[in-house]
Amino acid sequence: MATLPWSAGRLGTTILLGVGGFAGYGALLPWLGRFWGLLFDLGATFLGLPVELGAQRLTFPAGAGLDLPGISVVTPLPDARVLGIAALATLGVLLASFLLPQRFIPLRYFLRLLVVVQATAILFFWQSPDPFPYRIADHVFVLLTAGLVVMGLVPLALGLTLHVFDLAFWRKLLLTVLIIAHLAVFVPLNVLVHVWLLLNATAVVMPVLFLVFGLLLNVFVFVAFYGWGLSWRSDSERQELPLPMSAG
Repeated sequence: MATLPWSAGRLGTTILLGVGGFAGYGALLPWLGRFWGLLFDLGATFLGLPVELGAQRLTFPAGAGLDLPGISVVTPLPDARVLGIAALATLGVLLASFLLPQRFIPLRYFLRLLVVVQATAILFFWQSPDPFPYRIADHVFVLLTAGLVVMGLVPLALGLTLHVFDLAFWRKLLLTVLIIAHLAVFVPLNVLVHVWLLLNATAVVMPVLFLVFGLLLNVFVFVAFYGWGLSWRSDSERQELPLPMSAG
């Protein structure tokens, strides 16, 4: 990236896609909030979630705000039976990480990371005499807000990284739109799955969901799309490709 030859055109498109994309995303936020509300209505009905849907106001520093989907439901806390089941399941995952073949080393360490986080949660609920202060409604609001932040950073992050490469303008624009559009659907659906799991497995699984299957998954979506976009041939590479020889 440091040795790439810069031109006025490439610098202009980089600034346009980065700053312009961020401004365009900001203009779409009210419609995004309504779209997420619709997905929550449909998703809660499909999953049969016994929750009361509403809205939570996200206030921006300039005084503006955005209505995000909110839920009202009692956060189920684990009893001794649930903690015992969670401990056995955690032990089973730990044993499975040692039984996996050597070629699955990344998966083995990922499973052990899950074990560490889940074991910490089990110990907390087993020993803590105080009530758990973190509600499902808080979990939903924080994850939706984090998703908004990731989506807003997409044009800026691409402007500082991918857009500096010699790719066609329409490819850069397409990748930006695809990432934001994917996250616009993925984030609320992922949060709804979290709600379903929390209502059925209690708050003992909340730390794992939040730390591993929340914001981190949004970042993985960006990384996956970025890797795909970086695999595209640049304009200069396509010009240097030899022309196919005609038959005969």
